[in-house]
Amino acid sequence: METARGASGPTRHTNTLSGVVHGPSIQAATIHGDVFIGAHATPRSHSVPRQLPQAPRHFTNRTDNLAALDRLRDSAASSMAVVTGPAGVGKTSLALRWLQERREDWPDGQLYVDLRGHLSGVPVSPSTILPQFLRALGVPVGEIPTDLAEQTALYRTVIADQRIAVLCDNALSAAQVRPLRPASETSVCLVTSRWHLSSLLLDGAALVPLGPLDTDSAVELLGQIAGQERIAADRVAARSMVTASGCFPLSVAVGGALLLTRPEWTLASVATQLSARHAADLDGEVSMSASLDQSYAALPEAAARLYRRLSLHPGAVFGKHVAEAVAATPPAVDNTENCLAALVDANLLTAPDPERFRFHDVIHQHARDRAESDETGEQRQESVERIIDAYLTWANAADRILYPQRRRPAAEYAHALCAEAEFADAATALAWFDLERENLLAVQRLAAETGLDGATWQLADAMWALFIYLRYRDDWISVHELGVKGAALCGHRLAESRMYTGLGIALREAGRLQDSLRAFTAALVLRRQIGDRRGEGLVLHNVGITHRRMGDWGTARSVLKSALSIREESSDVRGVARVHGTLGEVESLTGNHEAALAHLTRARAALTHAQDPYEALMERLLGEAHLRSGNLQAALTHLTAALEALRHTGEVFETGAIHEAFGELAEREDDTVSARSHYARAEAVYTRLSAERDAHRIAQRLRNLDSATNE
Repeated sequence: METARGASGPTRHTNTLSGVVHGPSIQAATIHGDVFIGAHATPRSHSVPRQLPQAPRHFTNRTDNLAALDRLRDSAASSMAVVTGPAGVGKTSLALRWLQERREDWPDGQLYVDLRGHLSGVPVSPSTILPQFLRALGVPVGEIPTDLAEQTALYRTVIADQRIAVLCDNALSAAQVRPLRPASETSVCLVTSRWHLSSLLLDGAALVPLGPLDTDSAVELLGQIAGQERIAADRVAARSMVTASGCFPLSVAVGGALLLTRPEWTLASVATQLSARHAADLDGEVSMSASLDQSYAALPEAAARLYRRLSLHPGAVFGKHVAEAVAATPPAVDNTENCLAALVDANLLTAPDPERFRFHDVIHQHARDRAESDETGEQRQESVERIIDAYLTWANAADRILYPQRRRPAAEYAHALCAEAEFADAATALAWFDLERENLLAVQRLAAETGLDGATWQLADAMWALFIYLRYRDDWISVHELGVKGAALCGHRLAESRMYTGLGIALREAGRLQDSLRAFTAALVLRRQIGDRRGEGLVLHNVGITHRRMGDWGTARSVLKSALSIREESSDVRGVARVHGTLGEVESLTGNHEAALAHLTRARAALTHAQDPYEALMERLLGEAHLRSGNLQAALTHLTAALEALRHTGEVFETGAIHEAFGELAEREDDTVSARSHYARAEAVYTRLSAERDAHRIAQRLRNLDSATNE
């Protein structure tokens, strides 16, 4: 959806799609390329965010630390605490325990983010987190700014009078945390970090240093996990065991899980093994490594192999489909669930839900070390390829269900997977994309770093639906920039042209119009080199739309006419109709109403004859053209027909565009009640589908209505 100022009227929107399409249109800003738009899930009503992970089941002592946090809650001097200590000391467990036990103190919500500040991760920027927090707090997507300073100001405004708890886990720097800190004294922000983050202390944050447990508390924790009777039977060995573990809660928990799953092992034997390793170095992390080594050695071979190979996943959290892909190696693939259960039982993985698993960062690094030492280079490379194949398979499946008629090259996989990816419906596919977005980005980077250039561009291509539906403009650009490089390194000119086309669209959506034109120019050169006339028409259509965005009407007309000629030559009926639709919009926006109606009528006829679902789009564009020309009755007729054409598809983005046009029609007729109702329905659709520019525009229309009413 475009915003432009016509010669004869106020700021208006236009809507254009190009490429092979199926389904009622989504006018989520301008969409070009081969797309399908279908029905979506019912909008979710805003609920109080409760994002904290489950608090640890086993917990002991830390009375002084909990009391320190209580004093923070009761004090007006600070609303932030930094819980600091070495890896595995229980920082997150302490924060979760305190927040969960006192959740009634923050009735307006609990927000959580893993900032991935440990050395093996890629730290998360606040500009990525704040939009997620704002959406969780009920702010419509269209009202969320893109500038970090503006996001921070809005976030603090929204929660100014609320009682909110925020947990910033695994922070690397104060800069990560500051924008996420509530400004109000009625809210609290807990930060966990391996570092003191001293500059936060200068901002007034309280420091809660955390060290290993005392010996008695560590023995108590061991008993909670392995069984108190077993510990009571040999407390000397138990004390020796936890001492050898450094009394680190993570290490003790791993040792307890080992005892629980090995009832035939004595505490004394485990303690002896740990003590021998501990004697070599008294450093806490070495003690923890000894515990992990012992648990690893006790795993069945299949589980140990899965542990090693899952460590090559670039993120800490992954779905079961990744484990199934990695385990699909000789001798068997049927026991993946048993292997995962063994890893969870050994406290080497946690399971936030039955389909997802998480590595603690210390354990993740231990598993990587074991993969480095116990796997060959070829085995590690195969595991990386299988991880990438898993995401590519599922992303392609999600993309197909969202856009079943999008033209796409045949997928190429390094390995056959043991299970097909399936989604129940479009809403489920879209939810998967949103859930796995960070993993998809990380996996594409992994593919690029390991020289898997074909997978690099294929992943970008498979993520098309993710970006069309959910935007994430910065990611959209970076993914296609990597895709361009990958396709170029492959020497795959068709793929490279697709990547440049997608990059051009992403840049245009980000408002970088000149950069967008440069990307389209590169795509155009490649399309012409390989003789892809249909693709050339698609790219020229996008070039025309970009010039329209610039308000360069003459160039837009000229380029669109060239696109029209090529699409006619290619017998691309839908493409021809859509170019006529774009030309009709240009003529309508510049006051050439007769020419506009001619183009739009021809477009509608072509799509109606082909029984194309884009008939609804053309009916709406005709309605908008009549609205601009002042023929309100004709506008009503076409807009009504557009809405009727969508009735069999359910609530989709095109419905929002139609209601927006109905709102304008009502405004022209001075019916502010109807206008407000239609705009509200349009805003709901735009917000649900993350069309920020469109939602911003509707929000402004509603504000203008309110201002006019109050005058």
